[in-house]
Amino acid sequence: MKIHLQIALVACLSACTALQAAGDSPVDFVKQIKPILADRCVECHNSETLLGELNLQTRALAFEKRKTGPVIVPKNAEKSMLYLVLTLPAKDKKAMPATGHRIPKDEVSTIRQWITEGASWPEGEDGVITPKHKKAGK
Repeated sequence: MKIHLQIALVACLSACTALQAAGDSPVDFVKQIKPILADRCVECHNSETLLGELNLQTRALAFEKRKTGPVIVPKNAEKSMLYLVLTLPAKDKKAMPATGHRIPKDEVSTIRQWITEGASWPEGEDGVITPKHKKAGK
């Protein structure tokens, strides 16, 4: 009887651990981060407008060395300007996005999680972000 109880307990704990792990799946850049950056960031931070001397269209451009320090510090959201500027009060002149609506807290949390997980950003087409709203005449 004691062995059956132990087996049942181990099975229950294993199932609980598996369910918890499934809920903590890694952030998917293409499905979760790329749409946020495309909709809310790349409109201003691209090769044409280059506001703040920041281009977020590819991993290589986003991770370029900058005088003001790194934009993304993999595994350290608290030192990543990309995350920090999203958490500043709206009235702060460094708060992003500078115009339009703030990024919802759940999306900011997703960006934080992505950076904490290592900021995985694929190469090739999956890693290229184009502005969603092209300017008229361009």
